Amino acid sequence: MKSDSLQTLKEKGHRITQARSAIIELLENTDRPIAAKSLYTMLERIGIKVNITTVYRELEFLLQENIIEKVPLKDTELHYEMKGRPHHHHLLCTSCGNIEDIALESEHTLLEEAHTVSAYNIKRHSLAFYGQCPKCQ
Repeated sequence: MKSDSLQTLKEKGHRITQARSAIIELLENTDRPIAAKSLYTMLERIGIKVNITTVYRELEFLLQENIIEKVPLKDTELHYEMKGRPHHHHLLCTSCGNIEDIALESEHTLLEEAHTVSAYNIKRHSLAFYGQCPKCQ
């Protein structure tokens, strides 16, 4: 087994199909969230023949198994990344669609301010920044 995620699934008695293995490997080796359609294209490029329905079904399975998580970045399309990555947020280029991770040192202050203003007991949050990347400026 190449990854802990695959080993965990195998130990739980789940089949490790070529598509499942490749999707996990692609997500593990990418430092940005990926949309289902992009995963489908990547699978085709590496010679794995599946239909888009299989990709969505595998993503749902991996969500249920707590291997990956949804990253809602755009109104039209969900993205996915491996669960357990260090906490981060995302930068999205509105011109080319590039997505990058960003870690913010001032995040703790922002969370404290949100709690103070709202009195909410904040359990989780998501933050995305939209603009133009250096290549598109």
